[in-house]
Amino acid sequence: MKHAQSRALHSYWQTLRMSGTTPERADVEPQDIASLLGYVFMLRRIDQGHHVFRLAGTHFCQLYQREFRDQNFLSLWRGHDATHIQALLESTLAGASPSSVVARASSIDLHQLPVEISFFPLKGPEGVVDRVLGLYQPLDDIEDFTNRPVVRTSLREIRPPAVPGHLFGVTASGRAPNAELVANDR
Repeated sequence: MKHAQSRALHSYWQTLRMSGTTPERADVEPQDIASLLGYVFMLRRIDQGHHVFRLAGTHFCQLYQREFRDQNFLSLWRGHDATHIQALLESTLAGASPSSVVARASSIDLHQLPVEISFFPLKGPEGVVDRVLGLYQPLDDIEDFTNRPVVRTSLREIRPPAVPGHLFGVTASGRAPNAELVANDR
């Protein structure tokens, strides 16, 4: 994880899973992550091709200048990027282990903002791991995006679900052996 806020949400998620099982959606208390809420989102898996926003923080919505509730998270991505994100979300839920990506958000006038997006699996009310607690964390100043909505999001690197002994695919040495750079559709 590149950003302190991403690491903070990971620590919170780890606290929720003290028993070693995937935390439940009902375990997430907004007041516990109050400082992160502007960029936090929650997804629900409907099927493989539909990971729908249940909620999205105000700062996240302001960057895109739109409301996300009931929209498909995969619609933020194009071509191969959408395929990679879909696979990442599916593997995050199947393995009940966090994952993350580094992406580039672009405005119509080509301003660019690097972002880190983290995904933390949760159990829904039926006891099935079908929810994702997410964080959309800008890695740079967002000033250039005032009155300029993000119109394209493209992948830069993927950090798949961690394997035992690793945090988000990063070893104790700080190397990321599982990180994959991705090519964007042209």
